[in-house]
Amino acid sequence: MARAKKRVVSAGGVVLRGTPPEVLVVSLKGGRVVTLPKGQVESGERYAETAVREVREETGVEAAVVAPLGKVRYYFTVKDGGESVTVSKEVHYFLMAYRGGEPKPQLSEVEAAYFLPVSEALEHLSYPNEREMLRKALLRFRPK
Repeated sequence: MARAKKRVVSAGGVVLRGTPPEVLVVSLKGGRVVTLPKGQVESGERYAETAVREVREETGVEAAVVAPLGKVRYYFTVKDGGESVTVSKEVHYFLMAYRGGEPKPQLSEVEAAYFLPVSEALEHLSYPNEREMLRKALLRFRPK
């Protein structure tokens, strides 16, 4: 029997501030996963708009898009009504400049939101593709 498939498109931000730079991260429920803020694109939204909205919603931080960084795609399986569903997830990332606000997690989705020194973030981010997006962002980051 063929597995059901689902496609999800998200966008997120690599929000950098300061010298030396810090990056905004979130930890998901349970605190075991440290990730960049991101979320699903809503109908009629552009990817950059989604990234700004999701950063604000998940962390309370205001940030502005500076430049696109690229996209990543990965797959995972979930159970839906007893059926295994393969999810293809595509995430579009943007370099974002910090504009204001103190990190405050949206508790329904994330456990904590905080800035980490980049060197620590490169060790603590849970996913290699997000560490790569952070490296790409650093090449383009120009602190104010």
